[in-house]
Amino acid sequence: MRAKSLNTLAWVVLLGMICPAATADVITLTDGSRLVGKLDDLGGGQARITTDFAGQLVIDAAKVQSIATEDTVVVGLSTGDRLVGSAETNPDGAGMVVHTAMGTIPVEVGQIEAVWQTDGKSPEVVAMETLMEEERKVAEGKIGKWSATLELGAQQREGNIETLDAHARIEAVHKSDSDLLRLYLSGDYGEENKKRNTAEVKGGAYLEHLFTDRLFGYTRSEAEYDEFENLDLRFTAALGAGYYWIKEEKHELKTRAGVGYLHESYLDGTSRDDAMMDVGLDYRVDLFDWLQLVHSTTYYPTFESMRDYRVVADSGLLIPLGDGDVWKLKLGALLEYDSIPPDGVDSLDRMYYGSVVFTLK
Repeated sequence: MRAKSLNTLAWVVLLGMICPAATADVITLTDGSRLVGKLDDLGGGQARITTDFAGQLVIDAAKVQSIATEDTVVVGLSTGDRLVGSAETNPDGAGMVVHTAMGTIPVEVGQIEAVWQTDGKSPEVVAMETLMEEERKVAEGKIGKWSATLELGAQQREGNIETLDAHARIEAVHKSDSDLLRLYLSGDYGEENKKRNTAEVKGGAYLEHLFTDRLFGYTRSEAEYDEFENLDLRFTAALGAGYYWIKEEKHELKTRAGVGYLHESYLDGTSRDDAMMDVGLDYRVDLFDWLQLVHSTTYYPTFESMRDYRVVADSGLLIPLGDGDVWKLKLGALLEYDSIPPDGVDSLDRMYYGSVVFTLK
């Protein structure tokens, strides 16, 4: 009785060892290791197999020596051909063979682009669905999208007075439903009678994060050089909060307020450092299909004296050039007012400009 029970147990153990192997896929690696389970797919430089002992494993496809499958799979080759059938290691040890309805076909592992289940999706379908899903999320604002603009303007006049004025600005923007990042760099250069009268470079970054649909926090920094303001470096950094009073596709108004730091060093060797406030307003509206108004004003009073402040205001009209919004003409004015300017420098600095704007999305 006891011997019969032991024999029965031995058969059960033996069948338990044989049956899983008979219905399992096997990946043999270049180091001789064997992974037994269900082959999910191979593609994109990776092979994925689900095992009983470790769940799904992801292996570098370059380390796969051969694949053996119990079920019918689709094998995509680098030639563009597809084989449908079960695969196993080639009996002569070189690569593998695929048993198809048309016969057994030998295949080198290096020829294999992808392997997937017959009820699964090809890598092309997966890639297309992934792209469509990303485009849907971008359209809904769930993930960010980059855009860039290049703005160029120049004017030259000859005669009794020879003048040359040039303006350039490049800006990169990353925007999602909750975040806005703006990076920019601009420069202005001018000559009169071949003598330089304008030389200014400015660059900065602005980051905004929405806490609600309208309330946001922000941080920004900016560095500026202006030879004819005797300014070697003006650096400002600030953080604060703001609110969208109007938030529509064609109409937007927001205000912001925060605190920050101001450093100014001058070409004569003097410098100053102050705590400051950062108060601003941004406005945009599509007046017509062919005309957009944009405006930004920022007020920078220092904490040392409310009489010591700067105001920067930039207003512009954007007009499309041709169909679409890739090329535009921008006409505008930039005003900078310093209540306590350096000696020999006017309080109000004005620049009127016309530029061609190229937008890449």
